[in-house]
Amino acid sequence: MSELQPDFLIVTGDIARPDSRDAVFAARDLMDSLGFPYYPMGGSSDFCYEQSRQWFTEAFGAHLPESRTWYSFTQGEIHICVLDAWWLWDDGTVMPFSQRGNSTPRWIVPPDQLEWLDGDLAEHDEEATIIAMHPPLILPQMKLARDSALQRGALENAGLLLDRLKAHAQVKLLLSGSAHAHYIAKQEGLTQVVTGSLTQYPVEFRDIHIHEDRFEVHTRGLSNAVYASQSLLREREWTRGRDEDRFAVIPL
Repeated sequence: MSELQPDFLIVTGDIARPDSRDAVFAARDLMDSLGFPYYPMGGSSDFCYEQSRQWFTEAFGAHLPESRTWYSFTQGEIHICVLDAWWLWDDGTVMPFSQRGNSTPRWIVPPDQLEWLDGDLAEHDEEATIIAMHPPLILPQMKLARDSALQRGALENAGLLLDRLKAHAQVKLLLSGSAHAHYIAKQEGLTQVVTGSLTQYPVEFRDIHIHEDRFEVHTRGLSNAVYASQSLLREREWTRGRDEDRFAVIPL
């Protein structure tokens, strides 16, 4: 980070194990030590329990533009909307915490967030926009990555959300985590960029360059390459993604 000097960081979920409030605050302190502005969102590891979102907003309140887990902000001429998918239980109930005994999680963006998103995008219709949320909207073509994404939890109303985004031509880029693999997928003018876990081979992150006429998405490893060689999942080299999953240009 000190070499790249980023303007800000977007953290696409699974920040801390949710075992305790202390764990969330410890993760916050570590991220604060980086010394750069960052915008966090929760993932399946962060929002398991009834108290999870309260812990999250208490710990990261200084980094949230609003005191809730979904929000938007503008950086320069770029607008970013962060969504918070909730758990969909087997009986169709939408809940903020996971269902015990449900081994395959299912996600949904709640209706109130969809309505908020429509209004927010209408208000910022002249700014190139990024949508960020933990589960991806667009699934990969590669079978291994697709299976991994589905095992981590499918977004049940992804089609509905994509239809809404099509009505807002300024939306260009979707950022997600969850799948535990790198991939880039395109669908009807939208580019989905999914980034694998920073603790998982090949231990990398995305470096997004914002230009007047385009986004450029680069993939970078840590300065100490030993971390990648020590990854417990090194044998799963498909998590690195194909060459086309590691760089993208998105015209604005």
